[in-house]
Amino acid sequence: MAVSAAYPVESIDNAARILLMLVDRPVLRVADVSAELGVARSTAHRMLTTLQARDLLRQDARTKGYGPGPALARLGIAVMGAVSLRDEARLLLERLAEDTSETAHLLVLEGTEIVFIEGVESQQVIRAGLRTGQRGPAHTSAAGKVLLAELSRDELRRRYPGTRLRGGTEHAVSTRRALEAELEKVRETGYATNREESEPDLYAVAAAVRNQQGMACGALSVSGPSRRADTKLDILGDAVTAAATELGARLG
Repeated sequence: MAVSAAYPVESIDNAARILLMLVDRPVLRVADVSAELGVARSTAHRMLTTLQARDLLRQDARTKGYGPGPALARLGIAVMGAVSLRDEARLLLERLAEDTSETAHLLVLEGTEIVFIEGVESQQVIRAGLRTGQRGPAHTSAAGKVLLAELSRDELRRRYPGTRLRGGTEHAVSTRRALEAELEKVRETGYATNREESEPDLYAVAAAVRNQQGMACGALSVSGPSRRADTKLDILGDAVTAAATELGARLG
């Protein structure tokens, strides 16, 4: 059930207000937060220490004031990076869709989900639809698998603490062990495939986009009907890998 913005969750609203206070104040003190939110100092202190525990804030041991934490800095970098990534990707997506005659997307990984952040639809009569703004299980997606393959074993298991996986069709991997084996193949080939794993009659190929520091910041994919895409896997793999490499070279 959706919650109207007119009825915010108080604890989340207060946390957001604390973080937004950093726009005007480089250092937050318990007294500042108490006055701003109209809560007791003990309550303000608990809010600040909770945000600190999540690395969203960091306390100066000498002054006892709170400033931006490492997680907040990473969030800012990720947001700005996604904007830059999307802007740089548009022309390459248009070219990739034209060269492959299939729908091209730019995706990023969030937890165990992939998010479609930009795309260009194929001009074929029968084609994969544009999915900008949509989400899906990463383990059923070509882009999701190619980005999961960038994670360490420990990080992968942190994101997938259970041994069973849910989502996708009967063709999707359903266990963490099977996913780990699939990711090993992805690392060997340099690209990942989705053979009717996210939905019937859909085929996709994806490659990771790495910035100049070698970090994966997204993935490019091409997708289309299985009956057509399955006959040109090598062509799609080469095209999407080349486009991903070019996009990565354009990023800082």
